[in-house]
Amino acid sequence: MLRITGCLLVITGSIGFARSICREGKNRLEMLKQMRGIFETMKYYITYQKAAIPEALWKLSDKSDDLISRAFREIYNRVYEKGESLPIVWRQQMGAALMESPLSKEEKKLILDFPACLGFMEENAQAGAVDELLREIDLHIKELTEEQKNKNKMIMSLGTAVGVLLSILLI
Repeated sequence: MLRITGCLLVITGSIGFARSICREGKNRLEMLKQMRGIFETMKYYITYQKAAIPEALWKLSDKSDDLISRAFREIYNRVYEKGESLPIVWRQQMGAALMESPLSKEEKKLILDFPACLGFMEENAQAGAVDELLREIDLHIKELTEEQKNKNKMIMSLGTAVGVLLSILLI
């Protein structure tokens, strides 16, 4: 009876581990979609409301109270009130905000390098830079979505199989 209980616990544990791996991929995809939404809204503020990047960040920071919004607020304060350089402040603040995010290094680099290609004073250049970033994020979302479908099935199958194999070995 104890062996059967142990086997069931091993199978349950391996399935739970496989689910946590699948959840990490899902969290990464959700974070990318959230970043896409943020940059789409930023493009709207730049294009239609004629706001500069720091002003758009200030408006975006009022939308919620998560780490990204706090980083946007701090970027606005340091760029407009203290006169610091946007690319430097962006890299510091967004780097700290994205440190614990599930994004890959490449995706983080894409977001951190965003202000390096901005025409700070010209709205069309800013909107174009946001468009380029949106295209890259959309490409990553599409790749990750296709990858997740196949990968999740494989991970769950392997997790179950490993649990059953370990339980057979323990009996």
